[in-house]
Amino acid sequence: MNAREWLASAQPEFPDISLVGAPVSRASISPSQAWTTPPAFRETLARFPTWEAAHEIDLAELAIRDTGDVADDRGDADGVAGRERVRTACAEAAALGGGVFVVGGDNSVTVPAMQALMASRPGDGWGLVTLDAHHDCRPLDDGPNNGTVVRELIEAGLPGKRVAQIGIHPLGNDLDNAQWAREQGVHVYPVREVRLHGAHAILHEAQLALTGAGVTSLYVDFDLDCADRSEAPACPASLPGGMAAADLIQFARLLGNHFGVAGADITEVDASADLADTTMRLAACVFLSFCAGYACRQGSQSRR
Repeated sequence: MNAREWLASAQPEFPDISLVGAPVSRASISPSQAWTTPPAFRETLARFPTWEAAHEIDLAELAIRDTGDVADDRGDADGVAGRERVRTACAEAAALGGGVFVVGGDNSVTVPAMQALMASRPGDGWGLVTLDAHHDCRPLDDGPNNGTVVRELIEAGLPGKRVAQIGIHPLGNDLDNAQWAREQGVHVYPVREVRLHGAHAILHEAQLALTGAGVTSLYVDFDLDCADRSEAPACPASLPGGMAAADLIQFARLLGNHFGVAGADITEVDASADLADTTMRLAACVFLSFCAGYACRQGSQSRR
């Protein structure tokens, strides 16, 4: 069985993970056809097995439910309606139990997806981990877009000290945005620190900081433009000198295994702009590695 067949094979009543496709890109600063990504992502999974050999995990034993795609936003006047469709779909997925994994779409989907999960568990101490080259703290003067995500969440009430950003690129942000993130108490781990110390050490440090800030539940945004441009050519804002694919895949597995992680997304991939399927295969590896980590959680299969 390949991973595409696994995803399509069953619709469990009580899934370990629910997949939500979010083909929206109207809120993207750079012109993007990111609405092409969810269907391309599913097709790319056919190139991968369900057997994760490094840790001897068969993903076929993980109960996954593909809830399908929300309607794309090509005909919408702006990005507002598409985001609300994502919010509704994520709320419905959260109600099924288990984790929620969103495949975008541009990075603007992170806001409604995370807020839907927060609303489903309002008593939790929520936090955010982004793997991103950018702070996404642009001012909201022109309305929300894929560069305002973290600012939106913080201004909506998420404490900045409950946000950790991993993979920030040295040439990816304006000074004003970097200063705003610092003033809010956001924990920032630049890509150079990932190279120097490795995924385990960075994630351990971030976890300590977030736990100290009262975080008990986490949402993770895998904005694939954190990856080096050579490994993520379909990401409009990826840059040379970004994170190595191997490090990003390791982060995905570690975060999937983290009991506090209740939801995650992959964003900022425009499948129509890919070269030799490079970025789509990276997206598939990130998702499958996250699932492998999730499968290792004690009791993850007890609901079936």
